[in-house]
Parts: sequence; structure tokens; C-alpha cells
Amino acid sequence: MVTRFPTTIGLLVSLTILVSCTSVHKQEPPVKQQSVAPESILTTTKLRKLPALNETDTIPLTNQVREFKLEAKEARWQLVSGVETNAYTFNGTVPGPTIRAKEGDIIRVILKNSLTEETSIHWHGLHVPNLMDGVPSFTQHAIKPGETFTYEFLANHAGTYMYHSHFNSIEQIDKGLYGLLVIDPQNPGELKHDKEYTMMFGGWNIPNQAGGQTKQGQNDSMSGMSKGSALGIKKKGDIRSLMEHGMEDKKSTPDPHAGMNMPSESPDNKPGSTVMEMDYNYWTINGKSFPDTSPIEVKYGEIVRIRLANISNGIHPMHLHGHDFRIIAKDGHPLTTPQVVNTVTVNPGETYDIDFIADNPGQWLFHCHELHHTTNADVEPGV
Repeated sequence: MVTRFPTTIGLLVSLTILVSCTSVHKQEPPVKQQSVAPESILTTTKLRKLPALNETDTIPLTNQVREFKLEAKEARWQLVSGVETNAYTFNGTVPGPTIRAKEGDIIRVILKNSLTEETSIHWHGLHVPNLMDGVPSFTQHAIKPGETFTYEFLANHAGTYMYHSHFNSIEQIDKGLYGLLVIDPQNPGELKHDKEYTMMFGGWNIPNQAGGQTKQGQNDSMSGMSKGSALGIKKKGDIRSLMEHGMEDKKSTPDPHAGMNMPSESPDNKPGSTVMEMDYNYWTINGKSFPDTSPIEVKYGEIVRIRLANISNGIHPMHLHGHDFRIIAKDGHPLTTPQVVNTVTVNPGETYDIDFIADNPGQWLFHCHELHHTTNADVEPGV
């Protein structure tokens, strides 16, 4: 990702941040350096003086119902120009549509399953009623092909969250079945942002590309997850055995999943992922790899908020060039004292909210500092 200040006049200078887990690919013309007062360069004084986010204590009901319709379906998805793959999508896109509501609203999501296998939705990080948690064999029936299921719960805490499949999760999430959920506060407080952007980090295994797995079970190690090298083999058991065990624990109660089709038997109960090996060779932000990621464009002096969410099984230390930023929230919870840094490590399943002041003209990178993630099919930068 790149931050660019083209030469314009005064405070109308535009800041462009090209966002991706990958680096710059295109050769850009040199940027004419703008004259900047020395005291305004490389200082965090203004950043540190910004107020913190408000923490929620009480949530009055709004009596508003926010209804969303999602369809889980297969589609072809283009990660980057020239590279397409079969994906599982919500409403035909990766990620699915952003679900957004205000504290105190009722969120109603009507999910139609148009896949050829069962699925469900888990509301990652939200406190929802048990029957709405979206985990087949424990809280609901898996939603069979052609069926529709309605989720309904209170938007009870402002923050950045995710939603994703919780059935055959490794395969379905790695193929794109996820999205972002944002709950806005009823009382925003003193902190105001001029621009807001979201970045959802994904990992993909594209066969017949460098680093890609060409068949299931080719590699029993879970490699390429954090440092681009093989990790220790983890004997976690497969989805089928875990779900059968869960149902055995519930024999004293009516089985909520009688007749549910289970995932197919995994060969020899091999360790780790037997579906996609988690050998990611493409990394995406909002479903796209560099240089097809969308740039962030802001004006000089604007206060910018970015919501980061990691749905992949890779670790992403996101680093911004030319600026420091504040960590203002983690997993939906505001930090009483925001931390000023230039790199934040976003682990699998985590969300962070960061903000910065666009006060240093130029063209800057914002990228993952696990440098394997700055490649497409092992080629840096980009394709």
C-alpha cells in the first residue's frame, strides 16, 4: 500500500495510501516534494492529544430493526488481474456485505444457503443469545442447501467485529465465506474522524501457482501460516470427529442435528488441515491482492480511522511508512490510553481500530511486515 501526495495547492494536498499485504508494483513518477514546516515533520504531539474512544456503559434500546439478506453461494472470484478462483461468497462478493448497525438496534440477518453443502454464520466477538451463535451440533442445525435461517440479536456493544461460516470452517472461510460487522456507538464522544476505511485480511491457496497445493493431502504440515516456513504438526482431529463428539455429549437432550449431513471422512485422520493445507500463496485485503487493492485517499491534515480484521490463519504485523498511528480499540473494546506505534500485529481472529493524522506529504507504503505476505505466488512485489 502506498501513500501519495501529488503536488497541489496548500491544504488541498491529497494523501493516497495503497493498501495491501503486498508492496508497490507499479513504477510511479517521482513526487515533487512539498515545502513543509520543520516543526510539523515526524512529531506525534497532535496525535497524542487526540481523545480516546468512548467505552459503552449502558445501551438504551433504539426500537430499530436493521434487516439484512445474505445468500451463501459459489462464484468465480478474481483476486488480482489474471488470477481467478472458485469461491464461497455472501451475495457474490468476498468479503460479504458489511453489516452495520447502531448500539441498541436489533440486527436481523436472513441467510439463504445456495451452496451444495451445509453452512452457518458465527458472529465473531459479539455477545449473542446461545441459539444465535451459529455453531452446528452445539447451538443450531446446520443450514442445508436450499434452506433459509434467520439470525436475530441485539447490537449490544460498539466496535469492529466479523461474521463467518462455522461449518466446515477451514474450507469455507479460506474460500471466502466471511464479512465485516460494525456497530456504531449511540454517543460517539469527542473523537471525530474525517475518513474511515476497513481492511479485512484473507489468505488463499491457488493451485498451479508458486506455493500452491495442487491436491488435498499433499503436505501434512501447516506451512505458510506465520513466517512462511513449516510449523509443527498439530493433531487437532478433523471436523467430522469433533462434531460427532459434540453430539455424543448431548445424548441426554433431543438431538438438534438429526439427519444432518456431516463433512466427508478425512483420509487417515491426517493432522492439520486436510482441506486446503493453509499453504496460502495469495494474500488479500478486502478480497483483493496488490496491485488491485483500493487506495486510501485523504487530504492533508485529515484524521483517518482504519478498522483492521484478520480472518486468515496468518499473522499480519501491519506497518505504516511516514506516519505513526494510534491503536484506539482491540476486539471491539476501546483503549483508555491509546498506544502510539507504527506497527500493529493482527493475529488470526483479532480486530484492531487505528487512527492517524495525514500530516507528512509523500507516497507511503502500508503493508504487512511478514514479507512472505508481500508476494503473489511467491513473487514480490505483487504479480
